Amino acid sequence: MNSSAPLVGHSGHLSAEALRNAHDVPKAPEGLTHKQRYAFDLNGYLVIKGAFEPDVVARANAAVDAHMETLHERSGKLRTSGLYGRQSGALTGDGSTGRFDMGGMLGWQKPHCEPFREVLCHPQVAKALAELVGVGYRLDHSPLMIAQEKGSEGHTLHGGAVTEAGEPAWPLAYEFRHGQMRNQLLTVCMQLTEAHKGAGGFCAVPGSHKSNYSVPPALADLADEELSEMVVQPALMPGDCLIFTEATLHGTLPWTADNQRRTVIYRFAPAGSAYGRGYLPTWPEAATAGMSEAQLAVMAAPFHPRMNRTCVGRDGEPVLPKPREPFKVEFDEKVFGSKYF
Repeated sequence: MNSSAPLVGHSGHLSAEALRNAHDVPKAPEGLTHKQRYAFDLNGYLVIKGAFEPDVVARANAAVDAHMETLHERSGKLRTSGLYGRQSGALTGDGSTGRFDMGGMLGWQKPHCEPFREVLCHPQVAKALAELVGVGYRLDHSPLMIAQEKGSEGHTLHGGAVTEAGEPAWPLAYEFRHGQMRNQLLTVCMQLTEAHKGAGGFCAVPGSHKSNYSVPPALADLADEELSEMVVQPALMPGDCLIFTEATLHGTLPWTADNQRRTVIYRFAPAGSAYGRGYLPTWPEAATAGMSEAQLAVMAAPFHPRMNRTCVGRDGEPVLPKPREPFKVEFDEKVFGSKYF
């Protein structure tokens, strides 16, 4: 036996560079500044001002305008202001106008699908997601545009680090470990219209992503004036990118501005996990037809980057994985009848 030969476990997970697996996960690019990391870790959300170019915003708004027949108002049992919120009037708006939802934009005919697909690998988004979700991030929920007209009701606060029963909300968890932030479900928003201070729209309780207690119902419905003072509504301009962990208690305030609110939300998950199931059995064919290699990588089903997953690089480009060693693939085919177990 050669005593100078390195001792390597069956998975090869030793720290020395020479002993790393040939198919280890690519190193995450530098994504956020120190200021941005501090703000996200402190508050549970972050606004990247002017992240999306004016051309992207203009094309997205034009696409929405061309599909207004697909904008659906929530009414009846679909109202979002919550029982206590309606009783207190804190979330009711004008009492009759609901929230409006629009989906399906990834599958719209070109050129209307393009600005929404570009978000998946946009450099500002890719860098942030690689740091906050991890290399190989994937789209978890179909994109959704939330719209509000003047008087539209708000949405009771939801999400959070702890369930109503007082148990950890693991599927929404936020963690900081060994110098890294990780989120099980992260929301990225492209703002298409102005939401000035006091206009309404997105709101959150800063720091709630690290709470250890369940949310008081009166806070969730903004039915307690003292508790409601903890709620913040950040000002957003067209092209701003709002990022927040679903572990942060968040919701929507009634809309008071004359212009229509338009916010397109995407929810992303780590490579190996899923919350939604829109990818089952496959994403709709129209949603992925003609996508770039990097965009298709974001649409992939959950599996670990070590299993030959193409990732998205710093500038939104596809990063090919280091392939698994052929002898391992060959063995898996013998055991399982397929390349991957």
